[in-house]
Amino acid sequence: MSTLSSDQKLDLIIKEMAKFSDVAAEVAMVTGRVTVLESKVTAQDTTVASLVSEVKLLKEQANERDQAGKLNALRIFNFPGSDSETGLAVSVYDTVLKPILAAAKQKGDLTTLPQVGSTIAEIFRAGKFSQGVMKPPPPIIIKFTTPTIRMAILRNKRTNTPPPAEAGAKKFILVEDLTHTTYKKLRELAVDDRVEKAWTIGGHIWLTTKKDKAPFKVKSVLDSNEFILR
Repeated sequence: MSTLSSDQKLDLIIKEMAKFSDVAAEVAMVTGRVTVLESKVTAQDTTVASLVSEVKLLKEQANERDQAGKLNALRIFNFPGSDSETGLAVSVYDTVLKPILAAAKQKGDLTTLPQVGSTIAEIFRAGKFSQGVMKPPPPIIIKFTTPTIRMAILRNKRTNTPPPAEAGAKKFILVEDLTHTTYKKLRELAVDDRVEKAWTIGGHIWLTTKKDKAPFKVKSVLDSNEFILR
């Protein structure tokens, strides 16, 4: 077995060190590439976050515009009828609205009792009746002639909405006409275990929690429940 001389050993060491130097250079190059990529990813994350925020803002503005167009309307649930119904305005006025408006006049919220023509500007069903299926009738959307009449109904509906004439029928429910986005968030909050009560005023959601009875307004219907209730 041959023995390496000192010079040979030194040559081997130098060669091995050269290999490590090459590896170190390659690692440095790869590290540089990773740094550049991380910088690009960070910039892209910032751009994405900005775009997400901008999209949310645009959605909020669109929802607010849609809701503003509904500020003179209400929805009535559980009012019976059919797809071929006629005289819906008179039927709804005589059955539901007139008793509430009479109470509002007696209370002083209205100076006179408005008749059907000066109360309802537009009325229609929001959907079709389900054939052969035991489902509630589609809600009715009513657009009122003035904000004063709508507000008088909202203020007096709680104790003055008449019961249905048909025995066993569900009671009439009058609520603000909400956009799909606002209504969906309202329902999500209403069934949240942390929420005591949720309602709307002028198309905006208000609520109280079980920990804090002070009512507060939801700033954005696009926020998560966790963010709203934090």
